[in-house]
Amino acid sequence: MKGLVCKYCGGNHFNKTEEGYECTYCHAVYEFDDEIERKNVQRKKSPIMRLALLLIFVILVVSGLLIAGTKEKTSSSLSTTKANGMKDTYSASQLKNPERNVRIAELSLNQADIKQAKASVKEYGGEKTEAFEERLTNVQKEHDSLTKKRAKTAPKADMIIENPNAEFAVTTYYREAGFLSAYGPDFDQYSAADILRIWGQPDEIITDSQQIQKNITLEFDENNNPVSYEAKNLREQWQQGQMTWREVRAFIALIQDNSYAGYTKQFVYEKQGKPNVYFSEDQVGYVTPIVRYVSFSRLPEKYPRAGLGKYPDDFPENYGSDGLYHEK
Repeated sequence: MKGLVCKYCGGNHFNKTEEGYECTYCHAVYEFDDEIERKNVQRKKSPIMRLALLLIFVILVVSGLLIAGTKEKTSSSLSTTKANGMKDTYSASQLKNPERNVRIAELSLNQADIKQAKASVKEYGGEKTEAFEERLTNVQKEHDSLTKKRAKTAPKADMIIENPNAEFAVTTYYREAGFLSAYGPDFDQYSAADILRIWGQPDEIITDSQQIQKNITLEFDENNNPVSYEAKNLREQWQQGQMTWREVRAFIALIQDNSYAGYTKQFVYEKQGKPNVYFSEDQVGYVTPIVRYVSFSRLPEKYPRAGLGKYPDDFPENYGSDGLYHEK
């Protein structure tokens, strides 16, 4: 069921049964008249998207169509003016929950989220406006500091780093009342030749799209033991404390999305214990997040697993070590 999301595991793939729609990841069943929330997975903008926006801006300036305006509010959308004269336009539903917007900015440290949180606080902050603004001031300082310290070269010869030119965001996850945000690293600055130079010849090179799609899917057996390479690595690193719970949940969401990406080639390094690499043509699309070989923006877990539910509907107690929801 495209566009739908399971409220328990965040899965977006459903099978139609006599009772309703069954989530293929956690097997939760939704009756036909149940409302299933749409998923909103926020991704980092690519350099191509930024270039496209810049070109649009230049065209507007040259053609004399750019009109300097003041902030405009309607019943359906709100706009804030950027420094370059363009506008960020948000719907009322995006701004009406300033507490959530500030939390997401604190977790992701993503500049787009910080801008949205500021617009949200300005419109709906009310008596908490001053407190929200103080939190966002701290968020902006942390964002600017980490951006300056962002790695430009790999710490070790056999490691790769996230694209330093991609939009900055900490790898993290947020879920509340049907709203889902996930952030993960981009490695699209690397080509197949780069990966061969860094990690050597793979065990196998796969070009069959169906086999690649199966390999990138999270798979567990009937006893909830991980079967696929991606699932095994995520569980193992979380259990060993190498990844935070939010990082694991972020990668689960990203893997679910990437399983439908239609990758054209896969380098398999499983026998060598290195990350598998999935390509769109010659460009890296996804990499198994083994932290021994992969470096990305991350922070210590701000909210410990003990005492889950710091935020409404976030980290319910019956999420298992595999990052999925299980009835008890």
